[in-house]
Amino acid sequence: MQKGLCKILFILTAACSPAFAKGEALSKADLSVDLSSVALAKEEALAKADSLYSAKQYTQAFELYNALYQSGNYSPAMLLKMAYIHEGLGHLGESLFYLNLYYLASDDQQALKKMEEMAEKNHLEGYEVSETARAFAWLQEQYTSLALILASLNILLLALIFYQRKKKKTTPMFAATLLLLLTVILTIHVNFTKEARRGIVAQSQTYLMSGPSAGSSVVAIVGEGHQLTIQGQQDVWLKVSWKDQEVYVKEFLIRPVRL
Repeated sequence: MQKGLCKILFILTAACSPAFAKGEALSKADLSVDLSSVALAKEEALAKADSLYSAKQYTQAFELYNALYQSGNYSPAMLLKMAYIHEGLGHLGESLFYLNLYYLASDDQQALKKMEEMAEKNHLEGYEVSETARAFAWLQEQYTSLALILASLNILLLALIFYQRKKKKTTPMFAATLLLLLTVILTIHVNFTKEARRGIVAQSQTYLMSGPSAGSSVVAIVGEGHQLTIQGQQDVWLKVSWKDQEVYVKEFLIRPVRL
């Protein structure tokens, strides 16, 4: 028993000793060095890729850019260069995919114009932008901010109603009506203006089916580059919107547009 207590005391003393603390500090320093090395390696890879791009060695540059993107490291400028590389190689679908990602990362309106021009030139579906679509897109971009503002107003109105009923013994009809209206607006905003999932057709001769089965009838055969709204998923099939129809397509044939 005494030997056990001695061992415990020895371990605790060692843990509290300067040498042990120094060891912990060294471990943290080693971790910091490792993270710095990783960051430096990524910066060097990006610099090398940019150098290859400037030298018009586009294939080699794209390999490095893609490795960085796959690891979760990207910049708007890098995504734009990836789009241009694929455009130069004639890969329409991949070019539009990375141009979409660039727009998500930068909110550059010129990217939208570029996509519209490419879509019009190649007769692609899913890129039509009306004033209504632009307004809806703005609502989607401001989704979180608008939801927080509406929720805050609802809370303030609710507090005002409780205060007037408790202190003044009156029913604030205007505040109650406004609260009801804002609650309806908030419900609509939360459920119907959340950003829709989109995807780019990645391969030519892509079959759009009437149901989530290879035995379903073929609705259309489309080429790469079309943009589809993803409405849901069933096994390996995505339910998408095509010319106001609900159709199904194999998941691996679509590149989801998301960062």
